[in-house]
Amino acid sequence: MNNNRIKGELGFVLHWRPYSESSLLLDLYSRTYGRIVVIAKGARGKKSPYRGTLRPFALITLGWSGKGEVKTLTQCEWAGPGVGLSGPGLFCGFYLNELLIKFLHRHDPHERLFDRYLHCIHELLDEKDQQTALRYFEKVLLEEVGYGLQLEREQSTGESVTPERRYRYRPGVGAFIENADDHTGIEVHGDSLIALRLETGLGERGQREIKHLHRMIFRELLEGRTLVSRSVYSQLYPSGNSSFSEKFGARH
Repeated sequence: MNNNRIKGELGFVLHWRPYSESSLLLDLYSRTYGRIVVIAKGARGKKSPYRGTLRPFALITLGWSGKGEVKTLTQCEWAGPGVGLSGPGLFCGFYLNELLIKFLHRHDPHERLFDRYLHCIHELLDEKDQQTALRYFEKVLLEEVGYGLQLEREQSTGESVTPERRYRYRPGVGAFIENADDHTGIEVHGDSLIALRLETGLGERGQREIKHLHRMIFRELLEGRTLVSRSVYSQLYPSGNSSFSEKFGARH
């Protein structure tokens, strides 16, 4: 979008890094304008008005200006309480941010995905809900970028997916009734596909099956690119890898 000056836009900080002596280069996710990159001038200074507000998982009101690809931040204010993620929940949050950076083009708005992101980071506060929250977010992300799963019908017959059947799901194609000679795709029960489509709650088996399904899809879409969230967690929490691995859908 070519707007020179924007203000009052809701958004989040996805990533940041130092820029020049006192500034920050920020990757922001806004509801109306999608991902944008801005320079927060002087943000690293002790007297900066942005000090303390430019942090992840906090809903903020943003403003920026400029004609180029990289804008200048002009507004950053709290729009609500920050979400204090910690431990596995924190790294699940970084995983969400990394997915957005990897899969969303700049200036491409996805308001539905923004709303799901806001909902998901609050769900990450409860450890027992984290895996289901991630799977639902991944589903919406795939739908928004044009790779939505075919969850309603079996592909060879056109019949509705039934909860008691087992299927083989082939990424990019859909679900097929499982047979002994078919080892393509990922094995998944019908009730898992239905629960994912309706968001009625994934049980332990459903969480595991959908995690493996999404992992296969992301691996194909990433085309050799890596997601670093899991490896960073592995280095910081070597004794907690199994718990965190159960939550992650995409990995390298």
